[in-house]
Amino acid sequence: MAKGGRPKKKLQVPSARVAEQKRTGNPSSLLPSSSSSDERICWRFTHLDREGPWGLAPLDHEKIQALIVDMVKFENQTIHELFHQGEWPGKCHDVAQLPNRVALDRLTELGLPDMTKIWKLRIGGPGRLWGFLVGHVFHIIWWDPGHEVWPSKLKNT
Repeated sequence: MAKGGRPKKKLQVPSARVAEQKRTGNPSSLLPSSSSSDERICWRFTHLDREGPWGLAPLDHEKIQALIVDMVKFENQTIHELFHQGEWPGKCHDVAQLPNRVALDRLTELGLPDMTKIWKLRIGGPGRLWGFLVGHVFHIIWWDPGHEVWPSKLKNT
């Protein structure tokens, strides 16, 4: 008996017929474009700075949707295409060279003071997505719509 004197419900197992109708096997043969997934960027949100000035909390639904649309576009590109073709769309910086003291302090508060490289992706005009790149996985730290983490010396960039 379950708590409260009720009888336990029996777990319903799908019939063998239902299981036979499902396709199983290698995901790369079942998911379009998955065969090259280990070459293209993918996203992790585990280290997203939820308390700092560059989190996602201030964004409304429309702005979050627009950001996701741009991130999906990047998923079609390899790490080489994104970060090793010059400045855009992505670039790597030395963390020690970050000109914004608030950004450096936030990394310490997030428990990431020993990171040596930080990566950015340009989205739109001044918008930048900041994070750490491990293999093909971009660990998102900040969304910087105002280009404040690493301000440009050039106007409107």
